[in-house]
Amino acid sequence: MSKIKKIYTAIILFVMAIGNIAVFAAKPSKTPPLPPSSIGAQNITSNSLTLTWTSSKGATGYKIYMATPNDANYTQIATLSGTSYNVSNLKPATSYWFFVRAYNSYGTSGDSKHINVVTPNVIVNSSKNVIGFATYYYSGDKSSYNSMLNYGNYLNTIITHTYITDGQGNVSGLVPAEQINYANNNSIIPLVMVSNNFSGEVAKQLLESPSNRQNLIGNILNAIKSNGYKGVNIDLEGVYYYDRAYLSTFIKELYDVLKPLGYIITISVPAKTSDSLTNSWNGAYDYAELAKYVDQFVLMTYDEHYPGGTPGAIASIGWVQKVIEYTISVVPKDKVILGLAAYGYDWSSNGTKAYSINGIYNLAANNGATILWDDASKSPYFNYKDASGLTHSVWFENEVSISYKLDLVNSYNLSGIAIWRLGLENAAYWDTIKTKLNK
Repeated sequence: MSKIKKIYTAIILFVMAIGNIAVFAAKPSKTPPLPPSSIGAQNITSNSLTLTWTSSKGATGYKIYMATPNDANYTQIATLSGTSYNVSNLKPATSYWFFVRAYNSYGTSGDSKHINVVTPNVIVNSSKNVIGFATYYYSGDKSSYNSMLNYGNYLNTIITHTYITDGQGNVSGLVPAEQINYANNNSIIPLVMVSNNFSGEVAKQLLESPSNRQNLIGNILNAIKSNGYKGVNIDLEGVYYYDRAYLSTFIKELYDVLKPLGYIITISVPAKTSDSLTNSWNGAYDYAELAKYVDQFVLMTYDEHYPGGTPGAIASIGWVQKVIEYTISVVPKDKVILGLAAYGYDWSSNGTKAYSINGIYNLAANNGATILWDDASKSPYFNYKDASGLTHSVWFENEVSISYKLDLVNSYNLSGIAIWRLGLENAAYWDTIKTKLNK
């Protein structure tokens, strides 16, 4: 080989070598990315926060992990390509842990730094109304009165379940003088309830007659003045849907008489998630119109599952939230009172029985039943077989289930709560109210 050829060949080999080096250097690393760095939390509220981190070289996406209350037992909550993520539906005053992993087609990185965030408690308005429905079923009945003695410092108002009206507007009932006197002497507002015993026929006869409506209004005014009440709660249930306009007219007429005299007008209404003019149970209740003529609008957000139906939650959290969201779309928030149950039902093929909260616990203990928790509805329940082998299904409300509902009262800034009924609840129930409503 000539000297020139040798030089030429060397140059070609050198160029080829340089090319191979360039090609090798241009190939991407066939390895997973490094863990993300600088993970942090921003915009922290009682129920949400935003996670941020620095991107990892070579990553195509990120996986977010969360745990509570300890740095263990993580769950992956999201996969995304960006470097921030909004975490919602958190609980107030709760410890959460987070980390992030980066990934690409070659694998997933190790953990980023684990960070701990404690959500702040909900800032609540200590002036939230706490209303207790009070019963007096027979002379000497102390159930609701004893509850008033024990927990009266949490109560703003009592509504005594006193009068039943007939179709002509005449009323009858046993007046609980002891309850009224205690309320008036302890800065608790006493209101009198007037109901119709769930009779659509009674409501029809009453509401469709101007003279019968005026008779009832006169009797309500007399009952208030005679017994030391500060106002009235109207609890007409089972009203036929076609008497909708008559019901609204009656409430307006009542308001026009009582309000100039300084009395309080409240109404209890069946819960609903939308307005149907022909619904057989709640079609008669024009929320928007009724709300114009009352001071408080009490939602009966209980008996979602009732004695005549199938077993289930007394008031599932999703249903309650939907009722609230519909209601505040047509009723001012500062009038809306959320109804809370303090009882449970035991369903079996022999019928359904109602129990107080402590009665439910006794029922479980006496039948060797384990109390379970349904996370979807945020409700406690249990099942058992009685001595005859009959299967029972029991659902109830307690201090845990109502805590989620009280969070809704705070987050939607409703006026307060109304408990059905005083005497069925227990000390733990009141402890939750004290904590959640800052009483």
